[in-house]
Amino acid sequence: MNEQAKKEMLKVWKSGMEAYMKMTTSVQEQGDKLLDLMLQQSEVIEDESRKLMREWVSNAKEIQKGYMESLQENIKKIEEML
Repeated sequence: MNEQAKKEMLKVWKSGMEAYMKMTTSVQEQGDKLLDLMLQQSEVIEDESRKLMREWVSNAKEIQKGYMESLQENIKKIEEML
């Protein structure tokens, strides 16, 4: 496979991964907003449950952040290899 074809394949793959990362981040942000709204308006959910849900969301954000950073680092490594 020639260098131009490799670069073109990488460009397409990188574009797809960037779209995936943006979509994933957007979905998480919308979910966070929905959960916050639900927690604010609910009279049934106790304070301890609210705290646990917010901690869960915070942990999920940290995990996603690490995953996205790892993807970006790996994309850069692949670009350097080619």
